[in-house]
Amino acid sequence: MHYRSPDALLPEIPIIDCDEGGAERLFDLSATGARRLATIARRTFTPPVVAWLDWRSRKWIEKNDSPYVPEIEHIAERLPGAGAHALNLSYEWACTTAAVAPLMMRALDWRLDGMGREVVVARHRSPAGSWLNVTWPGFVGALTALAPGRFAAALNQAPLRRRTYLLPIDWAIDRLKINGTRAMPPTHALRLALETCSTFDEAVELLRDTPIALPCMFAISGANGEACVIERQEEKAFVFDGNEVMANHWLNSQWRRGRARGIDSEGRWRALRASTEQTEMGQGFGWLRPPVLNRLTRLAAVMNAATGALSVIGLEAKGTIAMPVTKVLHVDMPVPAKRQYV
Repeated sequence: MHYRSPDALLPEIPIIDCDEGGAERLFDLSATGARRLATIARRTFTPPVVAWLDWRSRKWIEKNDSPYVPEIEHIAERLPGAGAHALNLSYEWACTTAAVAPLMMRALDWRLDGMGREVVVARHRSPAGSWLNVTWPGFVGALTALAPGRFAAALNQAPLRRRTYLLPIDWAIDRLKINGTRAMPPTHALRLALETCSTFDEAVELLRDTPIALPCMFAISGANGEACVIERQEEKAFVFDGNEVMANHWLNSQWRRGRARGIDSEGRWRALRASTEQTEMGQGFGWLRPPVLNRLTRLAAVMNAATGALSVIGLEAKGTIAMPVTKVLHVDMPVPAKRQYV
């Protein structure tokens, strides 16, 4: 008797070749997926809420200094009323990421059901070199990406500043503060690093020093054994050199005052750190288990900056845990000879 693999009927994650076309090209090649995401958002948050968020986001992005604003406008023109601005400025994810050079292990959590099914991998070409973007159609920035021979990088949501005893008020104060800045969103800063930085050190400098619109956390793993976590506020940074894990709470003691994001941030941090210390890490997902894996997990990825290997899986909630809704995608992208890991 022949037994079928449990994931035999699951869909494959698309690989979309964008060349130098950026997010506009990605959207043009996957507009159907972008429309499905817009439908998911309206179903989850209701059309009036999406319309209001989109209006507020559009007003802010119009005065922003990001070089990627025209791409958001391009997508919004082709998805009228669908929330393209809101999607690109939502910043609602929680994540757990380990930078263990030259590897990076990444789990991304999001409260929007359906995101796991819509994951795509975009192949880009830019002045600093080619890179792979684990993303969604219509999303202009970068959250999880691999630049073979240079670095792998990921962005995590930072804790919410604790200014009062009420979370909604703290959230509202942060959003009012964002309205007064023209600095680029963190997701755009990460994309800028992938497109313009030829080395790990250049990427660290850009992500450490570039003013950003709101706090975040970056993890970078280099092809030559480098790794670090960069904790960012708008114009301040703490850098933790060497192999490290980040979740959604501050590691530095000076910024401890804040509300951690997601489900059990410190528990996720401890669990992934234990996995990296006790296991010989490879391209597999042996580290993806509770609490790193939870009901909000929408994708998991393993990236190797030295070899150009990328593994990705999409997930969705099933009861109290997330289960695969795609096959595991394995991509091997050529590494430029001059960047070969030794």
